[in-house]
Amino acid sequence: MQAIYYTEYGSPDVLTYGDQPTPTIDANQVLVKVAATSFNPADAMVRLGVMQTMLPIKFPYIPGFDVAGTVAAVGSKVTTFKPGDRVIGLLDMVESGATAEYVAISTANLVPFPATLSLADGAALPGAGLTAWQGLFTLGQLQANQRVLITGAAGGVGTFAVQFAKWRGATVIGTASSANASVLQALGLDQLIDYHTQTVAAALTDPVDLILNLAPLSDEDVTALLKQLKPGGRLVSTLNPADETVAKRLGVSAHQMAVAMVSADLAKIVDLVTHNQVHAEITQRVSFTDLAQVHEQVGHTHGKVVIEVAP
Repeated sequence: MQAIYYTEYGSPDVLTYGDQPTPTIDANQVLVKVAATSFNPADAMVRLGVMQTMLPIKFPYIPGFDVAGTVAAVGSKVTTFKPGDRVIGLLDMVESGATAEYVAISTANLVPFPATLSLADGAALPGAGLTAWQGLFTLGQLQANQRVLITGAAGGVGTFAVQFAKWRGATVIGTASSANASVLQALGLDQLIDYHTQTVAAALTDPVDLILNLAPLSDEDVTALLKQLKPGGRLVSTLNPADETVAKRLGVSAHQMAVAMVSADLAKIVDLVTHNQVHAEITQRVSFTDLAQVHEQVGHTHGKVVIEVAP
């Protein structure tokens, strides 16, 4: 099969287009013919090698842990899917990914995807959507009529988080560049804090119930955000952690998170998209042969980039 892969850590130049063996499947896996994957900043971090202690990958490595496609074959013990089914899912990042014509994946990592939606665009949902969902609701315990601050609100996770929080009935404040103000307001953002010109401390007039940190802040800067929480409030960070000792002293809690594949969560996200209550803010759709260009843009785009593998 054709794939994008790399055999060493490094710059986007290590990404190579060429032949790789079509994966074999075990009894509890399915073989998915890939329609698309999507780019996540973690893809660049894995490629650079900065996560190798946490994620000890094996070379050659195929990136892309989001997948959308059609089931091509099923293992002997699989009863939940059959060839021809449309599916989306989240791969284990240690395993080779979906920037390839085919990928092997456990049935526990997949959910059905309706024929009424673009299959390729479904690749934008798993990683970013689950991170936003679990940060807000599983760890953040966000409720209606609460106030939430989302740092990095214009990114792939942030654009989902804004919509999920509004769907829940919260007041949503976000940090982003003012260049993304109109996009975020259309998604439901109530207040924009332009991080180029404002500090959170100066812009917030009242404390918030929850902070979802999606921005590449230092440990010290994340810890400083704790002061913006109400007593009993929560801070959830997908990147650097806040100091839990400081959090305890302030009467709040601090949590560092990593996304997990929870099929019930992803199925709920698909349901919300199906009923037009949220959508993936897709800003680019590119061929997987152009993946290196996407890696070079990391940090300079908002929303999601879909990497189309098959037309």
